[in-house]
Amino acid sequence: MVDNFSKFLSYMVSAMAQCSLYSKEHPAVAEISEKAMNILNELFTDETIGITHLGGNLIFNDLPITEKGIHTQNFIKRMKAKGIEKVILKKGISNEELMSFISYMASKDEETLNSEHILVGIIQVKLRSAGDKPMEIMNANISRVKDVYQDFSRFKKLDTVGLEDAVLGFLSAIKSEANVLRLVSPVKSFSEYTYVHTANVAVLTLFQAESLGMKGENLHEAGLSGLLHDVGKMYIPKEVLDKPGKLDEAEWKEIKKHPVYGAMFLSSLPEAPRLSVIAAFEHHLKFDGNGYPDTKWRSRKQHIISQIVAVSDFFDAVRAERPYRRGLELNAVLDIMKGSVGKDFNPLLIDNFISALKKARVLQS
Repeated sequence: MVDNFSKFLSYMVSAMAQCSLYSKEHPAVAEISEKAMNILNELFTDETIGITHLGGNLIFNDLPITEKGIHTQNFIKRMKAKGIEKVILKKGISNEELMSFISYMASKDEETLNSEHILVGIIQVKLRSAGDKPMEIMNANISRVKDVYQDFSRFKKLDTVGLEDAVLGFLSAIKSEANVLRLVSPVKSFSEYTYVHTANVAVLTLFQAESLGMKGENLHEAGLSGLLHDVGKMYIPKEVLDKPGKLDEAEWKEIKKHPVYGAMFLSSLPEAPRLSVIAAFEHHLKFDGNGYPDTKWRSRKQHIISQIVAVSDFFDAVRAERPYRRGLELNAVLDIMKGSVGKDFNPLLIDNFISALKKARVLQS
């Protein structure tokens, strides 16, 4: 029974992710909703089913759900975002009602849900359809990242659920495209660099983390750490951040504060993964500790996630075309990185990154 509930939850979260990206009327939402409905009908052993969020845990009827995978965590966060403590589903629920509930949970704007067979107790990812092409998945989720960051810059809030959905979308793209560099998007304009670079770093971080054997929640948090590594730049003056030429000493000093700003902001969010706070603070620290921000703990090494994000960040930044310089070719970038092992980068991670690129047939063996 619990296994069936977990399957039901995975379909629901996938449908919510699709709905927030497209609309309730999209065929993918209807398809996934129908699958969820088929499992839901099997779950009814009584007239009602209860889904309760209590103390960070999810309870199905009276059974605690001990498996806390990506979909369970995502559903809990959506309940928190809506201020819902309990959902009651009544026998006789229609597919249309279930789709309305999916739309309600996916939307940031819908404040109420009216349904005969669904009751919500108000107290208080993006998986894509199999037919989508990898770059369509990437472009749609880059747009999602852009929306999240723009909302944050205006209202000083961060839609972590939206970013989690984007990570699920990036994972889906990686599984559909072996050559990861085909997923790393070029920057089409200077103004969109932040969003595209952030997405690229997340994809490259997921690519490395998977090649190192990371799975489940650890893999998901690695992707989120990539997406959030530069969040502190939202506190840097726009004229400094978007300056097309070389920064002066004062401007460079200001830019170097973004890891501290990012870590402070993320540490204030209860829902932010601890790894994202660490990576935001450490991603410019360097493997030998001689980067920034300046700390009193020079002998302490970067966390492994920070090291992975640093590899992704440098790789994408140096390859990108910018108004004041041309991007470098792949082999030139790797030569620079190999020359910086032991100082800027963990030698084992650079070896693994190159090996993974060869395995994905990006490089010749």
